[in-house]
Amino acid sequence: MGSAAQWFTGANRWRLWIAGLVVVVAAGVLVIAWPDSSTKKSAPPAPVAGGRFRVTTVLDSTPAAAWTVRAADLSSEPGAVLLSVPHSLDRYYGFSSPMDAGTTIVAATAVPASVSDGTGVPVGPVRLHGLDSDTGKPRWTTDVGELTSCGERVFAGMLTCKGAHRILIIDSATGSVVTDRTTDFEVVDVQVRDGVVSVAGRTADGQSAVITRGTVADIAATWSKTYPTAVPGEPVQPRLDPPDYFRLGRDSHVQVYDLRSGEPLFTGPVGNIFDGGIIASQVIDRSGTAGTVALLGRDGHLITDVANATFMLEWYPAASAAPLPIMTGESAYDRTTGAILWTNPEIRISDVAGGKSAVQGVVRDTVIIRSQDGTTLSGLDLTDGHRIWQRPSPFEHASQFTLYDGVTDATHLILTDGVTVQAIDAADGSPVWSMSLPPNGDPRTRAQVRALAGRMVITTAQDFTGYGV
Repeated sequence: MGSAAQWFTGANRWRLWIAGLVVVVAAGVLVIAWPDSSTKKSAPPAPVAGGRFRVTTVLDSTPAAAWTVRAADLSSEPGAVLLSVPHSLDRYYGFSSPMDAGTTIVAATAVPASVSDGTGVPVGPVRLHGLDSDTGKPRWTTDVGELTSCGERVFAGMLTCKGAHRILIIDSATGSVVTDRTTDFEVVDVQVRDGVVSVAGRTADGQSAVITRGTVADIAATWSKTYPTAVPGEPVQPRLDPPDYFRLGRDSHVQVYDLRSGEPLFTGPVGNIFDGGIIASQVIDRSGTAGTVALLGRDGHLITDVANATFMLEWYPAASAAPLPIMTGESAYDRTTGAILWTNPEIRISDVAGGKSAVQGVVRDTVIIRSQDGTTLSGLDLTDGHRIWQRPSPFEHASQFTLYDGVTDATHLILTDGVTVQAIDAADGSPVWSMSLPPNGDPRTRAQVRALAGRMVITTAQDFTGYGV
């Protein structure tokens, strides 16, 4: 859930008198606002196949440390350090992080040119290491030379990395290089989905985007096209949104294209594109608040305006058998049609920066949210949005400014405020276990709880430790 602050406003009193009332709008969409309920009756839980920030072992009690990895455990090069994967592979800022590659944890080491002063110093050739999540031991090590970053998401085990004029694709299970080629354009993004390789880049003058579509053997096997910048004189910044779209431009001049054909779809203030194909426009208010948000279809047609908009950030743990809705503003929307599923004003919180999401995680059929002041957590039913439990926050000094990271094991929501880790039962909100985080060792960052290759991992500035069985 990153560093974004998330709180919520309390339920509006006027909604209480319509408890249980069913309102069928013209489009045939059912919107329900429910009062609190002390009990929750549901069918036996359905199996959960995947999720976001999810560990595969149920953590019913305080987990023990299983292994710890430091730079010296992976590299014998004098002065080698752990880098921050996937984003900072060309410079060292004094702290590190590994990344999730499905069944493998990927770490990177290199030797900095000098002692880090906090602004980032160049590093030498990079080595990537694929680690076993059960032991922390390397399964493979691959010398990859100079790189700038890798893609944040790994599909079908393909790790995509790039340099200024280089594309590198690695099989994350074995470390074998699938593709390593140079380009005559600057590489901005590389994605592999369903065996198709998409590459976004730009020409030397920055005034034209280059998009290719192909295979690992030939990145332009399907097509290769160039597109002029949307704002003359301004460098183009292409962005891939596979499997459906790519976009160019910014603010109100975002051009959305069909990634399969390269043909233009529409131009507008696109702020987010969700898995499932729904596109969200967002016009930021001049004061910097969330402004106005609307959900759009593939060709840019309006599906619905989002009431009391929030900034759109889906960066929370999730493990549910049912498809997750898009939760923004005060409502939940179907991820493929954009239809309103339910409304509950508690999922939106307000502060001077505008509306933000109160959602901390989704565990099976429970949406866990926090209060405006951060002192309580509540569980909402995923299917209709009514509140099923509310409890005091397990964090001793919780406030509206508390920031959380977290994971889920599909039974518990496990959160950290940078000082302690707290696990709660998602079904009723009861606290299950807690533990203290190890010292981070760098005042600019904080220790985090991550889900990496199905394992709960705590990362600090200089090492990372796997927990649980």
